[in-house]
Amino acid sequence: MQYTATEFRKNLFGALDRALRGEPVEIVYHGSSLRLAPVHTSSKLARAKPQKILLTDPDAIVASDPELNARMEAAWRKDWKKL
Repeated sequence: MQYTATEFRKNLFGALDRALRGEPVEIVYHGSSLRLAPVHTSSKLARAKPQKILLTDPDAIVASDPELNARMEAAWRKDWKKL
């Protein structure tokens, strides 16, 4: 796809996504052409950075309410018996 510099600015993220997918992206600026191409191709998942979401041990959350845990386990066992 070919863009002028103004069109490229307006469609920046779409153009970058196209280039990452391997589509040719060309930008014309003052009569010169520039091409965007990824240095290496990888999936979005491969570029994801791991983040700690829970600030506590997950087992501590489960153990925090033994009554709720017992009710949930009873419901799971009942569901498994139906299978």
